[in-house]
Amino acid sequence: MRSRVKIGRRKPIEEPEIIVIPMIDVMMFLLFFFMVASLAMAVQNGIPVNLPKASTGKDDRSQTVTITLQPDGSVYLNTAKIKLDQLAPKLKELGVTGRTLVTLNSDDKVPYGTVVSVMDEARQAGVQAFAFATNRQ
Repeated sequence: MRSRVKIGRRKPIEEPEIIVIPMIDVMMFLLFFFMVASLAMAVQNGIPVNLPKASTGKDDRSQTVTITLQPDGSVYLNTAKIKLDQLAPKLKELGVTGRTLVTLNSDDKVPYGTVVSVMDEARQAGVQAFAFATNRQ
């Protein structure tokens, strides 16, 4: 028996296609997931203190610099413990301007004079806007 070999046209090889629609779906899901996850990770800078109560306060979520005052006299800039005389240079290092809002987390047992001293040091660094953190009644 003779074997026959077909000689002729070959089938053209089909080029693979990239299907983009499923990739777009996956990318949209990842974008949504990371947006929701980043909102859950928002943390307020500062050291926990017992804040005084105020019924007229409102929430301000644009805070960038937090100064915390403890009853024992310790001062924290965001979460770093500093001495009072270091406050103005440290604020300048952070690049605060007159438009920067500084939030004061002062324990309700901190003397008024200490709060005024801290505000004076911050003003020497160029801070003009202060917000006092309180708990709602």
